[in-house]
Amino acid sequence: MKVLSVVGPSDSGKTTVVAELVTRLGDHGRVGTVKRLTHEPDIDTEGKDTARHRTAGSVRTVGLTDDGGWFGTGDGWTLGGVLDDFACKYDFAIVEGFSDSNLPKVSLGDRSPAPPVVTTATDADELDFGDVVDSIETVPSYETPTSLETELRDSSPSDSRQVTATSTVPVAELSSARDVPTQVNAADRRLRSADGVGEARVHYQRSLLDGRDDVVHLVVLADDPKRANEAIGEELGRLVETI
Repeated sequence: MKVLSVVGPSDSGKTTVVAELVTRLGDHGRVGTVKRLTHEPDIDTEGKDTARHRTAGSVRTVGLTDDGGWFGTGDGWTLGGVLDDFACKYDFAIVEGFSDSNLPKVSLGDRSPAPPVVTTATDADELDFGDVVDSIETVPSYETPTSLETELRDSSPSDSRQVTATSTVPVAELSSARDVPTQVNAADRRLRSADGVGEARVHYQRSLLDGRDDVVHLVVLADDPKRANEAIGEELGRLVETI
């Protein structure tokens, strides 16, 4: 799933940008949206921001407050929890707000949000939406073990390789924290070619949110549960330093 945050001061056009991006991205996949709330929610009232998200075509809209309040479907969600839930259901997530996160951002107005910033504009009218849509394809994917498992199952014949094994390891536990992408790519190649493994994916998930570590997800799809777990274990042995 590709994630992009739209940030800026009040009345800079954030919701206009979100609605336009949802409409355009809807031609390329399923879109979910999240809005940061600083007040009690005004749920889907005609003309209000969340109603505009839904009208534009968002499959699901969740509003979050800074103290953990929310509206939508679920219980006690944080931004990380929402994105984890979205990852296995949607192709894109557009987030309105959270300028202090590590999410890739469209920045409106004259504020300086936390990096990375994909593009800036004074307001919505000055934004090149075609460029923004193109840039979303270049940002790193946000994945969870569940979303990776879903991807593997969708890419495999329905009558085979229905057994999955997964594991997640913090990057800090790798034998070397240097050049993690190279290690991940090598692990991905090895797992895909391992005997008895039908499909596999190793994904380096950099932290986009405070309180979360950079991690590596490993997912294997195989015909036999024992072999699926063995393959995961063998690869973890190569990646993680044995103490």
